[in-house]
Amino acid sequence: MKKFNTFQGVFIPSTNAILGTVFFLLLPSLTADTGFLMMSLIIIIAHSVTFATAFSLADCATNLNTIGPGGMYAISKRSLGKSLGGSIGIQLYFAQAASIGFYCIGFAEPLQPILAYHFSDLYLFNDMSSEGIMLQKQILASAIVIAFLVIVMLGADFTLRIQSLILIILMVSTLTIVFSPFLGFQFESESIFQNSLSKINLSGNRAMTFAIFFTAFTQFFPAVTGIDAGVGMSGDLKDPKKSLVKGTFLAIAITFIVYLICALVFAFIKKEFLIESYVNGNPQGKLLTEIFGLSKVFPENLFALFILSGILFATSSSALSCFMTAPRTAQSLSKDSVLPDFLKFLKSDFFKDGSEPRFASILTFFVAFGIIWMGSINLAAMIVGICFLAVYGWVNGSAFLERISGNPSFRPTSKGHWLISLYGFLTCLLIILLFDWLVGIFVILSQYVIFQMILRNKSESRLEGVWWGVTFSFINRGIKSLAKIEQGSKNWRPFLTTISFSSKVNHPDKMEKISEMIASFKGLVNMNIIKSEKEKIHDFNFYQFSIPTNTLISGDFTETTMALIQSASMGGLRQNSILLEFSKKLDCVKVLKTALNLNQNVLLLKNAGLFNKCQFIDIWWRGERNGNLMVLLAYIMMISEKTHHSEMKIRIIRKLSEDENSETASTQMHHLLESARLSGEVFILPESEEPFHEIVRQVSRNAEIIMMGLPGDFLEDTNKKKIFSLNEFFFAREIHKFDDLPPILFVKSANTVKLIDD
Repeated sequence: MKKFNTFQGVFIPSTNAILGTVFFLLLPSLTADTGFLMMSLIIIIAHSVTFATAFSLADCATNLNTIGPGGMYAISKRSLGKSLGGSIGIQLYFAQAASIGFYCIGFAEPLQPILAYHFSDLYLFNDMSSEGIMLQKQILASAIVIAFLVIVMLGADFTLRIQSLILIILMVSTLTIVFSPFLGFQFESESIFQNSLSKINLSGNRAMTFAIFFTAFTQFFPAVTGIDAGVGMSGDLKDPKKSLVKGTFLAIAITFIVYLICALVFAFIKKEFLIESYVNGNPQGKLLTEIFGLSKVFPENLFALFILSGILFATSSSALSCFMTAPRTAQSLSKDSVLPDFLKFLKSDFFKDGSEPRFASILTFFVAFGIIWMGSINLAAMIVGICFLAVYGWVNGSAFLERISGNPSFRPTSKGHWLISLYGFLTCLLIILLFDWLVGIFVILSQYVIFQMILRNKSESRLEGVWWGVTFSFINRGIKSLAKIEQGSKNWRPFLTTISFSSKVNHPDKMEKISEMIASFKGLVNMNIIKSEKEKIHDFNFYQFSIPTNTLISGDFTETTMALIQSASMGGLRQNSILLEFSKKLDCVKVLKTALNLNQNVLLLKNAGLFNKCQFIDIWWRGERNGNLMVLLAYIMMISEKTHHSEMKIRIIRKLSEDENSETASTQMHHLLESARLSGEVFILPESEEPFHEIVRQVSRNAEIIMMGLPGDFLEDTNKKKIFSLNEFFFAREIHKFDDLPPILFVKSANTVKLIDD
């Protein structure tokens, strides 16, 4: 397949698309209405957006070794991933395909009155009502789109040769406009140009307002979005990285100068020729062809014919550009498996060894043909324009995200800056809202729906691209900021390290569930599963959890657990709580002492295999040191369960000791809950000689999880440090008394957590 250079592959399609219908049909009246100064400002702002987009394209393109077909879709996909890039590509394709229909209607617009005048005897031109004229334009546009289909079916080489011829015609038309003040044009024996520099139209035809300015801006802006025509040829270029950047910047720069010069020329034309009336606030007047004497006999109408040919070939060039790029976008989407499986044929050519997107060209033809015959196309035209803006916005967004992510892999050779890309992204968003904020929201929501469909059906619900780097960048900045802030009790939340064991009597899946309830909503959780050296390697990733999980091989569960609770955390965020599953292979007392002496709360889950749901929690209150932490954990679990549409009942049970009064204890507990703004039922038990585990069995046999404090004291050593002491024999004897109870979460708090904010 033939590859193209910068001039033929990028510069010509982009320039032809930018110098389109707006240049010939709207720029004269807009300049007359707003004046040269405001029109120049509009041109500068509009081109600043495309310049920003070009810088973003350069950033993304020069960072890639290969770009491939698809243009802006291919570039966005590399940065934003398959899901978001695919949604952008689908919108880009339909915008490109629909634009062909609009351009064909635009081609028929000036052609219809000429043909109707010279061939009035034909049956086609008998009905000159508004409906009849619209039908004539649709028939002409249909014939044109069929002709364009034939051209693109002949291949990109033939189409680009046609584009080169069109560029020459546009150059002649543009030069005619530039030198027209020196050619002595007259309309009905009156000079159409002002005869003095002092009479140049600087301020416009009416008092400038914000609404008038931005209405003119939204009408003009689509003219400068033609850079997609060149970028869409990315898969057909000899050197895409070089050609896309050089060709795009060159096309924008030259057309920027052309627009400014021609706006100056139009500012010298007498306003009454370009503005005769206003329809819905928009200026209406004579076309350039009429002013330059198209109705005169040849050769007096020669220059008007140059202008007419420019109008016709500008629209045809834009249509051809889209007819080349749209099928390539569809072909690339199909090759990347973004589209549904029944559209796989779009990646193929008619010929076995061919690479032209001919099947995609046929689909594109039907889309364009449907646009032509849909009747009123104003709303559809606005939707297409906003789709293009959304694509350009995301191209800028891609470069911005790449810049701020700080990924070492992002090493573009271009000299862009994240501020340039951010400006392009925000300006595109602002222009979308200026076009029509309701339509803009519809386009953005439709893109989101497409993104979700691709994410779920084509990407296994996993994001790709720059998002990991961007997220990490923000997390890194946040962690550095946290290091400079005193946490205090007000901001306490669980930073939980969960440790479970892979064996027949242990339950990592249950530990994962309760870990997520405790920490995922209000804190952070990291799970570790320790496996014995005897376990098979192929069982290494047996458990698939929704929280970050590490799997370790160990010959000594206790030593590995000790190492985990003493290990340093990334960014200085050390865990403040340890969740352990009770195991006979673990020296629990040794681990408890170490964790508590490191100022880490300990949560020891016994009978984990019985844990299924958590809608009924019993908290056995034996003092505020452990009790406050248990109440706070229960509250966090309750909030987490509410997100799953479950109701949770919390019961706080306090067994009276000798000399304690029932009413006083009840008042204290209710006051504590009320002051802490927590909900729960208070249950006071009288003093009893019955063994504690028997009381628990009677009272909490229906609970789904039981919380109670672990015994043991903190002693002061000679260095005034807290040392935790626990009798190993007592622990081993007492812990087994709770074997036949529901799941029990034994809690030992390293510090007293505040339930009430001072």
